[in-house]
Amino acid sequence: MTPLVVGLALILAAPAPKKNEEPPAKLEGEWVVEKFEGPKDDAPPGTVTMKFADNKISINDTSGKGHTEEAGFTVDATQKPAHIDIKPDRGGDKLVMGIYEIKGDTLKICFGKDSGVRPTAFAPDAAKGVLVIHLKRAKAGK
Repeated sequence: MTPLVVGLALILAAPAPKKNEEPPAKLEGEWVVEKFEGPKDDAPPGTVTMKFADNKISINDTSGKGHTEEAGFTVDATQKPAHIDIKPDRGGDKLVMGIYEIKGDTLKICFGKDSGVRPTAFAPDAAKGVLVIHLKRAKAGK
C-alpha cells in the first residue's frame, strides 16, 4: 500500500471527535427553598435561602426565626449522582454527606440528617432521617 492509502485508512478509522459536553451547572449563587421532603420541622417554602460561595453556605431563615447559619462545603461533580459534603461551622467534627443535582434553575439536595451515610438516590425517608430539599435559583436583584 502506498503511504497515501495508509494515511486515508487511518483517518477514516479514527473515532469521530467528541461533542462538546455542556459544562456542569454552577452551584454557586443564591437559591430559595421550594419544598422539603422527609422529616421536617423546618420553615415553610420560600422563607429559607441558601447562598453558595467560596466553599461556604449561608443559610438564612426569614420565617420569623430570623437566624443565619454558616457551613463549609465541598463537592465532587464527577460522581453519579454528584456528591456534596457539608460541615456546619457550629457542628464540631460533624460532616453531613449528601448528593445533589442541578437541572437548569432547579437544585435538589438529599442527605441524612444524622445518619453519617451518603444517600444514593433522591428518596426521602422520614424513618431514616433522609431529607430532600428542592430549591430554585434566586432571580437577580432579589
